[in-house]
Amino acid sequence: HRGAARLTLDDADLRRVIGDMADDGRLSRSGRRIGLAAARPELDPEMAERVDRLMDGLRSAGAEPPRVDGPAARLGIPPAVIGQLRAGGLLRQVGPGIDYPADVWSALQARIESLRGPLTVARVRDELGTSRRHAEAILAAAVTRRGGGRRSG
Repeated sequence: HRGAARLTLDDADLRRVIGDMADDGRLSRSGRRIGLAAARPELDPEMAERVDRLMDGLRSAGAEPPRVDGPAARLGIPPAVIGQLRAGGLLRQVGPGIDYPADVWSALQARIESLRGPLTVARVRDELGTSRRHAEAILAAAVTRRGGGRRSG
């Protein structure tokens, strides 16, 4: 908000604005925590480089990334750092073993929201060119974020 006019938003409007900012990547969200999207957990340079390699690998996999624990272990990234990435909003876990970099998740959400008509697991799978397992997790997370309502069989 800019200007001299008083900002008047009720709680629902404020939550919607914050939700929209988190969805388009300007803010990061982890549960009830909201933070600046550009903020990164403090990592030493070597670990930061490993994390960058992990994130690049997950990005290159698109809508069907591998389970994060395998590549992370091969790169020497301990589970605690993966937890930091999730807590910091850089890595979004949408299902067991299914994690997306925040920018990939935002792009997937935008694609799902642009679809017209009923959303089904099969349709999401076909639209994103991914597995049923990934499509189920994406659809469940997207529907949960939207408050339900559009999902069917």
